[in-house]
Order: sequence, then structure tokens, then C-alpha cells
Amino acid sequence: MKCTICGMDINEKNYNFNEGAFANKNSIDNIMYCPFCGVNKEYLSENSEIIEVKANLLDEKTLQILDHAVKLELFNGDFYRTAASKAKDNEIKKMFEALSVIETFHSKVHQRLGGFTKVPELNKVSYDKYNSDSALLKLAKQKEEHAISYYEKYKNEVNDNNLVAIFEALSIVEREHIILVEE
Repeated sequence: MKCTICGMDINEKNYNFNEGAFANKNSIDNIMYCPFCGVNKEYLSENSEIIEVKANLLDEKTLQILDHAVKLELFNGDFYRTAASKAKDNEIKKMFEALSVIETFHSKVHQRLGGFTKVPELNKVSYDKYNSDSALLKLAKQKEEHAISYYEKYKNEVNDNNLVAIFEALSIVEREHIILVEE
């Protein structure tokens, strides 16, 4: 099985990778999510296809939107990595670690789609004032809401229908994350 969004192969060795990022868990007989980018079953394929976007056909505005999406997801991945190190509760720590991997995968998807070869260097953000699990969870929800609004706003401004589908798929993943951080 292959994820049509991130292109990763899903098999008996990795179907439960990153399970802390999901309210419902994959089983070998029922794979509901890509364990790497988090998209749901609708985007998983038995015939190894992935949704292609030809970067050379994207207009300047679309490339800029993708560049910002790379940075948005990198910032979110970094936030979750930091939040995992600050979290007191072990389950929350595991969830943040898993969400960090998913958000980082989203940035890699955008890099591939835009044909970007360099990972941007981001300014380090301090999360020192978020000194409790509840404060970290509240900020996580805000970050997920921001990602959803980004995808919803810009899916109508890109010049590639496959990219619209990818933004919609990732928006669903971010909605799932909100449910997860609210529980």
C-alpha cells in the first residue's frame, strides 16, 4: 500500500509507526491512516500511485504559497518537538513527538511539490512561557487551527487541481489533530 500524498510505502513493518498521532489506531488488517503524513484511507492506494504536481508548471504565486506551507509545517514540527521535551505527562509527550513527525512530513511533501531542494533555516521560537501541559495543548490547538485556515484559504489560489486535493487532504489531518489535542 502506498500513500498518494507523501509517497511512503505502508506495510506490516511500519503500519503502526507514529501511532501516538491518531485517536484511532491502524492495525495490519485495517490501515485507516498513513502513519507518516496522517492522511486517511481515502488517500491510500494499492497500485503505488502518488498524486503528482509538476513544479515547473506552477505559477509564482503557487510556488510562494508552497514555500510558506513548508515553513508553516516546519515551525509546527519544531513546536511539537519542543512541546514533547516540555510536557510532563508521558502520553502527551508521546503524542507531541508523533505530531512532530507528521508535521515535518507535511513540510517534506510541500518541498517535493514545489521542487525546493533546500530546507529553509527558521528562526528559533521560544516556548518558555508555556510551562504546563494544558498551555502547550492550547497552543497546539491554535497552531492546528492556523494550518487549517492556511490550507482552506490558499487551496483556491493555487494553479493546480492536484495541489488543491493535497491541501484538502492535509486540512483533514490538521482537523484530526485538533480532536487529538482537545481530548
